[in-house]
Amino acid sequence: MGRKSDGIRAWYDEKAKKWHIRDPYPDAPRAKFSLGFGKDGPPDDPNYKDRAAEEVRLYKLRKQAGNNALLLNQPTDQVLIADIIALYIEKRITKWVKSKEYKTPISRPDEVKHRLKIVLSFFKGATLSAVTRTNCEAFGDYLHKREIARARALYDIQMKIYSEKLEVYQKKVDARKKFIADLKERGWNRVLPPLRSKPPTPLPPFNPDDIERRPSASRRYLEDLQAAIKCAVLYDVIKHRVTVHLPPKYDPRKASFSINDIKEMYRHAFFFKGMGWVDGKPVKGLFTRRHLARFMFVSGVTGSRKDRVERVGFVDDGESPWVELWQTTEARIHNVTGVEYTRTVWNGIYHRRGDDEIEYGTKLAPSVPLASGVAAIFAKWREAGIKYPCAYPYGRYGKEEPGDVGDGMRAIFDYFFGGENDAVVHTFRHTVATHLCAEGKLPFPAIAAYLGMSLETLIRIYAKFRDQDLEKVAAVIGSSSFHDFNSRVSGTKGVRTKNGRQKSTEIDRTKQNENSPNETKADKKRMNSRSGVI
Repeated sequence: MGRKSDGIRAWYDEKAKKWHIRDPYPDAPRAKFSLGFGKDGPPDDPNYKDRAAEEVRLYKLRKQAGNNALLLNQPTDQVLIADIIALYIEKRITKWVKSKEYKTPISRPDEVKHRLKIVLSFFKGATLSAVTRTNCEAFGDYLHKREIARARALYDIQMKIYSEKLEVYQKKVDARKKFIADLKERGWNRVLPPLRSKPPTPLPPFNPDDIERRPSASRRYLEDLQAAIKCAVLYDVIKHRVTVHLPPKYDPRKASFSINDIKEMYRHAFFFKGMGWVDGKPVKGLFTRRHLARFMFVSGVTGSRKDRVERVGFVDDGESPWVELWQTTEARIHNVTGVEYTRTVWNGIYHRRGDDEIEYGTKLAPSVPLASGVAAIFAKWREAGIKYPCAYPYGRYGKEEPGDVGDGMRAIFDYFFGGENDAVVHTFRHTVATHLCAEGKLPFPAIAAYLGMSLETLIRIYAKFRDQDLEKVAAVIGSSSFHDFNSRVSGTKGVRTKNGRQKSTEIDRTKQNENSPNETKADKKRMNSRSGVI
């Protein structure tokens, strides 16, 4: 007769140095499950043993619920953060179904999963009770250490490249010295030209203090964790929501370009020449930044977001922004002769979103009309055979497809404004919004609708006060009608009504008169009778 099974139990694997759950029953998906902890401590550590026992208890409860499903209305100290995140990824990414709460899928799901993976690497096997203010602040320190580690790894790569260049240079120097020594041995007194090669510039020592700590860097990660907890509450996995303490938001960007700045950058990008690839071969003297000039033009005339500009094309493929163009004729009168004539003009609509793309509530992408002059420029690009105005045309493999313009624009910003500047690609959109708000004739709701942002965002970030508006306010305050306050507010002629002021009570009058005599029993009795009637 075989030995009786011990049932579901905790088990420490000496080889893997981790705690596991053993499930000997036939309905178990696997015979053992790794709990992921125990490697940094002895197997008889009571903390790990108690933790493993708690995991066994929860595993049994989940198994009784069927298919290892999460139990309902659990306390926060019994629900793992990993389970909450797994539920969130399932409901919002892998098995998303349109509902009242989640009308659209998550934007950029790969980035969300990457951020949540970093959150899990910090909290590891902790429960929701570990989401405290202290741990949320410690998560910011954790991200800063990761950033230092990435900077250190990049520095090591640069140091390796420097060492290789220095080694090559040193070989040239040694070969030159050997050649000169051979000449002297032969009795030749020959003067050699200076060595063309120059030593590589040495790197400064790595200093972790040079990595700026950004207090708000952890906000986006913690917002994803907050969304996962909200999803768990929505599906009744936990009893109540856990407060995720978020760091403050970044200060809104205040930098903007002047018209001269944009003209100078556009001119530089339009005439800049460099090396590119044509038919699989490198060619010099190509206009390698004209796509950046077109990017600046489109950003300046539409105020669209970076992603809605760099992917724009002339074909409605349903998956990317596109420009619709057509021609019309209009009648005009000659300024000198007064003769009426017709002229063909271009018209266009800038579709910021493809027909099959999803429009998110926080990233609106409405279609907007284009001025005839702007539409004519787009038509000129299309007639030149350009499919994507902002795509780099001289790629190594000859594919003209939308790409990221961030690196190219950063090079232009550094060239014009120096290495230490706060200019980014989004500054073009900020500039357009700021300049439109400065126009006194344009209503703010129309500007917000054109740019695809909420009116609140436009006023809070972009709408700076205008001098002419302040003058209008001052004129209204100085007018005689403004001081006739009662007639404008109450709609009367300023005559006080009989019940315009509440009469003071007996107690109020007593408090106002500090020298009033002491009350008698009859006075108190009379006051009580009045209060009873009231």
